[in-house]
Amino acid sequence: MKAKMIVIGNAPLVMGFKLAGLEDTVQVEEKNFQQKLEETLANPEYGIIITSEVLLNKIDWRLKKKLDNIAYPVIVPMPDHTGKSSEGDEIRNLIKRALGFDLGAKK
Repeated sequence: MKAKMIVIGNAPLVMGFKLAGLEDTVQVEEKNFQQKLEETLANPEYGIIITSEVLLNKIDWRLKKKLDNIAYPVIVPMPDHTGKSSEGDEIRNLIKRALGFDLGAKK
């Protein structure tokens, strides 16, 4: 089965991906973000969840701990419109966790 990609986030994030052609998007407000994220995590058809880094940083600590311990689906936090990311090498770390080794490691 092929895994699908979904975007969960605020209007600018969702609209940007819709304009790029991604059909599976969910526009949320901060108050219902965690609920939508948990619903999406429970849906096995999604292998990649792209979401707002700002919203992701505001979720309950228990869900953060759960996300830190899973390799699938892959959660990809996107920085907001300022372009600043507090996670730095987050995508590299996600790939390392999913694959079990670091693709960018120097030999």
